[in-house]
Amino acid sequence: MSETDLLNVVQQFLHDQTLIVAVALLVIGVFLKKTPGVADWLIPWILTGCGIGLAWGVLGAIDVQTTIQGILTAAVASLVHQLWKQTAEKRKDNVS
Repeated sequence: MSETDLLNVVQQFLHDQTLIVAVALLVIGVFLKKTPGVADWLIPWILTGCGIGLAWGVLGAIDVQTTIQGILTAAVASLVHQLWKQTAEKRKDNVS
């Protein structure tokens, strides 16, 4: 999947306003990863809860559609993080 394909999928399913939520979740995820008391398995759950809450705030409604937008933004943030992480590790392996 190329970057343009990912952007097309994101634009089809996410509101434009929630893209800032995905960026915020990426930053929150980095901080959570560096926090010693937070287990790795817990991070996606925390990001999902934060994504739902932030989507409610950004879109100004608490309903099913907005909740789904929050879940999707958490998924996009996790996907982007994993694509970046896996690509960086692959490049590191190819250099060695």
